[in-house]
Amino acid sequence: MSMPFWRRRNQEPEPVRSRFQGLARGAEGVAPIGDPVTILTNALTEAQEEAARWKRHADAYDAERSEAAQLSHHYRNQLERAERDRDGAYRERAQLLAWLTALHPSTAVITASSDVDEDGWQLLYLVAGGWRMSWHIAPCDVPLFKHVTVVEPTDPRVQWDRHGAVVRAAPESRSAPGARRARR
Repeated sequence: MSMPFWRRRNQEPEPVRSRFQGLARGAEGVAPIGDPVTILTNALTEAQEEAARWKRHADAYDAERSEAAQLSHHYRNQLERAERDRDGAYRERAQLLAWLTALHPSTAVITASSDVDEDGWQLLYLVAGGWRMSWHIAPCDVPLFKHVTVVEPTDPRVQWDRHGAVVRAAPESRSAPGARRARR
């Protein structure tokens, strides 16, 4: 009986050719020392450790991102609460100013504000107790001042006299009724 073709072909192992010799050597051209299974096991362990390290970085990034989102939500809530409180305080201030203008209707005037970039802001001027005072009025609070005389920005009653938050000038009239001299 004859041998099958594939068995007859070449029974001897082929010599290693020079172009394949680099495959059996390490990165520096030196053949690896030791058992190939040990070498491959060590390489696999190193690759798994590297993958685990990158996974820890990814998990830390996800945790920090989640924490940042929670902080952002917390700070957004705090900001909204502060804005509500501020708007409530400004609304209360506007109501008190409307009451003051009702007490002093002859000296209260309101005009369009030229120093605020947003439309609808008004300037309220009032003389009370001999002191000239002014406030910015937000557009949402303007309906509270329907009873106040509206004047043009060129009216002399609405010209800024350089008074500030802390009044530095003397009252318009020192001889106003009830005015007293301060004791020194």
